[in-house]
Amino acid sequence: MTENLLALSPAAVGFQALSGLAVGGLLGLFHFGALWWNVGYLAKGSVLRALVVQLLRFAVLAGALYGVAQLGALALLSAAIGILVARSLILRRVKGMS
Repeated sequence: MTENLLALSPAAVGFQALSGLAVGGLLGLFHFGALWWNVGYLAKGSVLRALVVQLLRFAVLAGALYGVAQLGALALLSAAIGILVARSLILRRVKGMS
Protein backbone atom coordinates (compact mmCIF):
# COMPACT_ATOMS: atom_id res chain seq x y z
CA MET A 1 0.00 0.00 0.00
CA THR A 2 2.72 2.46 0.96
CA GLU A 3 4.73 1.47 -2.10
CA ASN A 4 1.90 2.61 -4.36
CA LEU A 5 1.75 6.04 -2.75
CA LEU A 6 5.52 6.43 -2.87
CA ALA A 7 5.55 5.44 -6.54
CA LEU A 8 3.29 8.36 -7.45
CA SER A 9 4.76 11.62 -8.60
CA PRO A 10 4.28 14.67 -6.40
CA ALA A 11 1.88 16.07 -9.02
CA ALA A 12 -0.27 12.94 -8.82
CA VAL A 13 -0.35 13.11 -5.03
CA GLY A 14 -1.31 16.78 -5.22
CA PHE A 15 -4.02 16.00 -7.74
CA GLN A 16 -5.47 13.31 -5.46
CA ALA A 17 -5.46 15.62 -2.46
CA LEU A 18 -6.90 18.66 -4.24
CA SER A 19 -9.51 16.78 -6.22
CA GLY A 20 -10.66 14.93 -3.11
CA LEU A 21 -10.86 18.19 -1.16
CA ALA A 22 -12.83 19.92 -3.92
CA VAL A 23 -15.26 17.05 -4.43
CA GLY A 24 -15.67 16.65 -0.67
CA GLY A 25 -16.39 20.34 -0.23
CA LEU A 26 -19.05 20.36 -2.92
CA LEU A 27 -20.47 17.10 -1.65
CA GLY A 28 -20.63 18.48 1.88
CA LEU A 29 -22.40 21.63 0.73
CA PHE A 30 -24.96 19.51 -1.11
CA HIS A 31 -25.38 17.03 1.74
CA PHE A 32 -25.84 19.56 4.53
CA GLY A 33 -27.79 21.98 2.33
CA ALA A 34 -30.23 19.18 1.55
CA LEU A 35 -30.45 18.51 5.27
CA TRP A 36 -31.86 22.03 5.59
CA TRP A 37 -34.59 21.11 3.09
CA ASN A 38 -35.16 17.84 4.90
CA VAL A 39 -35.78 19.60 8.22
CA GLY A 40 -38.11 22.05 6.49
CA TYR A 41 -40.18 19.22 5.01
CA LEU A 42 -40.37 17.49 8.38
CA ALA A 43 -41.46 20.72 10.08
CA LYS A 44 -44.26 21.12 7.52
CA GLY A 45 -45.37 17.53 8.08
CA SER A 46 -44.37 16.32 4.63
CA VAL A 47 -42.84 13.06 5.79
CA LEU A 48 -42.73 11.39 2.37
CA ARG A 49 -40.76 14.26 0.80
CA ALA A 50 -38.43 14.29 3.80
CA LEU A 51 -37.82 10.56 3.38
CA VAL A 52 -37.08 10.96 -0.33
CA VAL A 53 -34.64 13.81 0.33
CA GLN A 54 -32.98 11.78 3.09
CA LEU A 55 -32.51 8.78 0.81
CA LEU A 56 -31.24 11.01 -2.00
CA ARG A 57 -28.74 12.69 0.33
CA PHE A 58 -27.21 9.41 1.44
CA ALA A 59 -27.29 7.85 -2.04
CA VAL A 60 -25.39 10.81 -3.51
CA LEU A 61 -22.95 10.79 -0.58
CA ALA A 62 -22.26 7.05 -0.86
CA GLY A 63 -21.94 7.12 -4.65
CA ALA A 64 -19.62 10.10 -4.71
CA LEU A 65 -17.42 8.74 -1.94
CA TYR A 66 -17.21 5.42 -3.77
CA GLY A 67 -16.07 7.28 -6.88
CA VAL A 68 -13.51 9.30 -4.94
CA ALA A 69 -12.22 6.12 -3.30
CA GLN A 70 -11.34 4.85 -6.78
CA LEU A 71 -8.76 7.66 -6.99
CA GLY A 72 -7.04 6.46 -3.84
CA ALA A 73 -6.93 6.68 -0.07
CA LEU A 74 -5.50 10.20 -0.06
CA ALA A 75 -8.36 11.45 -2.22
CA LEU A 76 -10.89 9.79 0.08
CA LEU A 77 -9.29 11.31 3.17
CA SER A 78 -9.21 14.72 1.50
CA ALA A 79 -12.88 14.36 0.57
CA ALA A 80 -13.74 13.63 4.19
CA ILE A 81 -11.88 16.78 5.23
CA GLY A 82 -13.77 18.74 2.56
CA ILE A 83 -17.08 17.43 3.89
CA LEU A 84 -16.16 18.51 7.41
CA VAL A 85 -15.14 21.98 6.20
CA ALA A 86 -18.44 22.35 4.34
CA ARG A 87 -20.29 21.20 7.47
CA SER A 88 -18.64 23.92 9.54
CA LEU A 89 -19.51 26.54 6.89
CA ILE A 90 -23.15 25.47 6.82
CA LEU A 91 -23.34 25.42 10.63
CA ARG A 92 -21.82 28.90 10.82
CA ARG A 93 -24.38 30.16 8.30
CA VAL A 94 -27.30 28.56 10.13
CA LYS A 95 -26.17 29.91 13.50
CA GLY A 96 -25.97 33.37 11.98
CA MET A 97 -29.60 33.12 10.86
CA SER A 98 -30.98 32.75 14.37
